[in-house]
Amino acid sequence: MFNNNLKQTTINDAYHFESFSSYINNKGLQTKFSPNCIFCSTTESTPLTNDGSFRQCNRCKKQFKARLQR
Repeated sequence: MFNNNLKQTTINDAYHFESFSSYINNKGLQTKFSPNCIFCSTTESTPLTNDGSFRQCNRCKKQFKARLQR
C-alpha cells in the first residue's frame, strides 16, 4: 500500500492554513502566539517556526504548539 514515497511537510508549513476569507488570507488579521510554555508556564521560549506557532521552552526544553494570544 505504501511505497515510502510520502512527501514530508516542513515545520514552517505544518500549521499553515488557507481560509475562505480574503480578509484573513491577505493578512488583515494578524495572529500572535503566546510565548508561555504550556508545560511549565514560563514566558521564556524560543520560536521554532517563522510565525512563532511552534516553540521550545528554554526552561523545561519541551517543544509545543503555542496558544493564540487574545
